[in-house]
Amino acid sequence: MIGISTYVRQNREKLTLVGYLVAMAVVAWPLAELFAEAWEVTQEDGGVANITIRLLRYGLFATILNDSHQTVVAAVFGLYLGLLALMTVDPKKRWQAFLLWLGTGAGLVGLQVQGLVLPQLSLLEQGPALVLGLGVGLALGGGRRLVELRDTDFLEFRRASRLLFWLLAGFVLVALFEVHVQYPGYRVPSDAALALDQYEVLDRSVAINGDGLLLNVAVAGVFVATIRRFVTYDADAEFFILGPRASGKSLFLIGAYLKALERVRQSSHDTPLEPSQDLMEMLEVLDREETEWLVEATGRAQVNYLSFQYVYGSVFPINVRLSAIDYAGEYLSVLPDAVSGSMPEAEQDETIGRLSTGVREADTLIFVIDVERFVNDEPLEIAEYFSILKTTETTDVLLVATKADILAEEFGKEPHVNMDEFTDFVNGRLRQNENIDALVTETAGSEIHPVYYQTQKNENGNRVPVRDSTGTVVTVGYDRFLDRMGETV
Repeated sequence: MIGISTYVRQNREKLTLVGYLVAMAVVAWPLAELFAEAWEVTQEDGGVANITIRLLRYGLFATILNDSHQTVVAAVFGLYLGLLALMTVDPKKRWQAFLLWLGTGAGLVGLQVQGLVLPQLSLLEQGPALVLGLGVGLALGGGRRLVELRDTDFLEFRRASRLLFWLLAGFVLVALFEVHVQYPGYRVPSDAALALDQYEVLDRSVAINGDGLLLNVAVAGVFVATIRRFVTYDADAEFFILGPRASGKSLFLIGAYLKALERVRQSSHDTPLEPSQDLMEMLEVLDREETEWLVEATGRAQVNYLSFQYVYGSVFPINVRLSAIDYAGEYLSVLPDAVSGSMPEAEQDETIGRLSTGVREADTLIFVIDVERFVNDEPLEIAEYFSILKTTETTDVLLVATKADILAEEFGKEPHVNMDEFTDFVNGRLRQNENIDALVTETAGSEIHPVYYQTQKNENGNRVPVRDSTGTVVTVGYDRFLDRMGETV
């Protein structure tokens, strides 16, 4: 029977969609009431919002359009619609935009009940202002790319999403300020343009209006936090890979990249993977020969910087970046002392310094377990993992079993067809080792994720990669692992 935590993890996107839908439905009406109250206050007392609208009326809009309050409101609403339209076109933000459309509709209904916005607008009179605002929103949000889109381009309107966030957040903060902060207002005896000398400042002390303050702050906080998540494109998470000498760290990163590349070819997402130069050089070496492994263990004096990004999720796609320093496995034995600070910095070379920094800054550590060592009853060299766990505040750990093709033969079925069963089989076999079992326990029962390249034995009895009809190596298990990394962000 599937556990609750596993169910939540596997269905996180669907549950998030429902949660966002509920959040938008809950806050739309209270926000409409907050905006209506703020408008009433600023009209009566001559608040900041009112004077801002007056400056716009007698400045830009008096030059281009008629200078009524309704004209300014129509133009700003058009700006909002232009930005939201670009967000709707963005493949990564369509569901978020859909939720905002629903929230906008609910909010407009709430304002209409208060007699605001729609009842005050005339399509004939304010139509030009609405169109002008719409055009400005499209222009500021990067709508030009829709016309100039090339084959190498990909649709991400990040600027539109950011501007939309700041626009909405600004509305909410100004509304809270107007309703709950009493400050010296002003009175305008006449409706003269920018005759600031006619503005009479009211003598009123500053105070806080606590009536409904907690509710409005809570509603505003939920709304701003929600739309802040709506405009997020990149996962704010750092992954760092650790493993002993010749455990397959380099090939693991190459395999993850190949699977991510395969996903791009099979999906509608056109986000570039942005692989690092070192990663592409290693991949080129792997592709150069069709019968042998040419990606050898990293030398002690050699450091490779490997990174790429991939898109995780279908409802709320997000760019996840996997980056690591590919290092000689011999460094693992001294890494715990460097991380804990017991090794003086003067004794650390550049590589160990960067490794210890990477471990400290990582949100998720990826520990490599070499299946070949396990099967051959060789030292696993994973004792350092326990020391690293004690000296770092990293909360997430992922366990990876590399070279799992050795156990695939023992499994007796096709692992790529029965991946759940194979994963359980690998976990059961590996946990027969006391050190591995203790590591799983130490990481709160983390599942070990088997990954491997399909291999076959050559005439010398050595394992070499199996390649498909295009000459590409065949990987297994990496798809699930990319998803698991995405679930941790």
